[in-house]
This record gives sequence, structure tokens and C-alpha cells, in this order.
Amino acid sequence: MKCQYGGCNEEVFEQSGFCILHIDLPEDEKSERFIRINDLKNAAIENKKIKEDFNFKGVKLNSVDFSNLKIDKDLIFAHAIIKKDFYCNNTEIKGDIWSDNVNIGEHTFFEQSNIIGSVSFFRAEIGGNISFDKAKIGKYAWFEGLKTEGEASFNHVEINGSLSFKEAKIIENVSFYASHIEGHAWFDNAYIGGNTWFDFTEIKGGLSFKNTNFRSLKGQEKAFRNAKIIWERLGDRENADYHFYHEMEAKRKQKPFYVKYPELIVQYPFGYGAYPFRLLTSFLIILLVFALIYWIIDGNSLNSLLEKIRFSFLVLIIPAYGVISAKSDIYGLFTIFEAFIGAFTWPTFIVTFARKYMR
Repeated sequence: MKCQYGGCNEEVFEQSGFCILHIDLPEDEKSERFIRINDLKNAAIENKKIKEDFNFKGVKLNSVDFSNLKIDKDLIFAHAIIKKDFYCNNTEIKGDIWSDNVNIGEHTFFEQSNIIGSVSFFRAEIGGNISFDKAKIGKYAWFEGLKTEGEASFNHVEINGSLSFKEAKIIENVSFYASHIEGHAWFDNAYIGGNTWFDFTEIKGGLSFKNTNFRSLKGQEKAFRNAKIIWERLGDRENADYHFYHEMEAKRKQKPFYVKYPELIVQYPFGYGAYPFRLLTSFLIILLVFALIYWIIDGNSLNSLLEKIRFSFLVLIIPAYGVISAKSDIYGLFTIFEAFIGAFTWPTFIVTFARKYMR
């Protein structure tokens, strides 16, 4: 009888309905049955290596060690369940690595390996660290939807295509120290719980952290600063401004409370100089609010309201006009206050607009 796992033609093991590689491991690792089944699984893996059959889709194993091998085909572990570590260090793989939806209980290592094709860990779940330190990847590296309880370490790695960690969840650090990426590197909508290192990393394309959630403010600051520098080098001002804004946001949140909360005015109404239309909107709101205040104090007709709007506009763009026109009553106090706001708002808008569209 053939194994019930789709696409598997191996014989079933002890009328279980599945072959030895697709059967579940017993829970008790010290039991005789666990030891016997695990030994049979390891023997089956060695037999497949001899046959140069590296399709391990859906297998259920205790651990994997494919280090120091030369594999001429694709290495497939899609939908596999590995209770402990997955070792594949110093291995040459002439095909691709397909590990989509793989579940690895502990750590995953592909250090110093040479992968001629692509690497895919789409929606994989890893209970510890994932490391590709000093590895070479000939095409793209796909880790979208990856969940790892440890860190993602890609130090001194060479990737000849693009890299994607979109929607990934990395509980600890992300490190790409002194790495080379020929294409883009995407971390959009991801979660990063630790720090980030992209020091001395060369990325030919863009580095994106759009809507990425950082637990570490220092990690957010460093990540967005690196991305900003890369987008500026590429001449993409929109993405550079986006990452600059969130870099400054992280800096603000790290300051003492008596600084970071007043600085909210610089972040939201002024947008750190990155969003001129946000500043224009703030300018218009201030104009209308003070116009209504003047109208309530000094009149109640439509013509009076239009006059107060004109007056409020002049006070904002010409602060001296507001000071000269100030009266000694409460009306004058509001005029002075608006002139003070206008002394900062209008010049800032001009500088921001010029920076955005005329540089």
C-alpha cells in the first residue's frame, strides 16, 4: 500500500497509512518506539541522499543535518515538520531551496553554503534563530510571512537578486552586517522585536520598512536611517522622506518626556519637513480657528466672518502686522498668539515646499 501523503509513492509503515518519513514521531523521546522510528527515519534520509532524491516535502523528522554536501538538484522541505534543528552548513546546492510552510522547532543554519538558485521560506515557522551567515544565494531570497522566535542573521551574505521579509515576524534582532544584495530588500508590514544592523551593507536596489512595527526604538531609528540613505542615493525622494520621517519619530520617542511630548507639534503638524501639505493643512486650520475666535469676539455677520478670515491670514503671514494691530483687550492677546505661531508656520511651509519640489 502506498503512503497517503499526496505525491508520495513510498510503502506505508506498519499499516499506519503513511511511509516512515511522513509518519508522526512519538511524543516521548526516551521511549523505545521513538528511538526505533527516529533511527528508521534517519536511515530513510540517508537512502534518499544516496539516490540523490532531495524531495522531503511534508516529512516529519526530529532533526536534519545536510551539512558539507553537494546537491545537484532542488532541496525541498515544503510543509515539513522538524522538531529540533535544521543544519545545512557549508553545502553546495545547484538548484533552489523550497521550504515554504516548513515548521522547525529550534534553529536553522545555512551558514557558508552556496545556493546557485533561489531560497524560499514562505510562511515558515522557526522556533529559534535562522542564520545564513557567509552564504551565497544566486537568485532571490524569499522569507515573506516568516515567523521566527529568535533572530535573523545574514551577515556577510551575498544575494544576487532581491530579498523579501514582507509580513515576517522576527522576535529578536535582524542583522545584515557587511552583506551584498543585488536587488531590493523589502521588510514591509513586518514585525522586528530587536535591534537592526545594516552597517557596511551594499544594497543596489531599495531598502523598505513601510508599515513595519519595531519593538526597539533604537532598532527603528537605525533601520529607517539606513533605508533613507539608500533611497536618497537612488534619487527616490518620496521613499527617502517616508523613512526620514519615521527615523525622526523613533528619535523623538527616545527623548525624555518633557521633550518628546512637546515635539509632537514638530512631528504631526510640521511633519519634520517631509510633508508640506500636512503643514499647509495645519496652516489653514490655524487660520480658520483664529478667524472664528475673532468673529465670535467682534462680530456675527457673514461679511464680518470674511473680514476676520482675511485678517487672520495677514496676521499669520506677516507677524508684524498682527503685533501692530494688537489691541489691549483679550482680542489683542489672541492676535499676538497667532502672530507668534505664524512666525514659525509660514516660513516653515515655504522651506518645506522648496525642499520637496525644487531640490
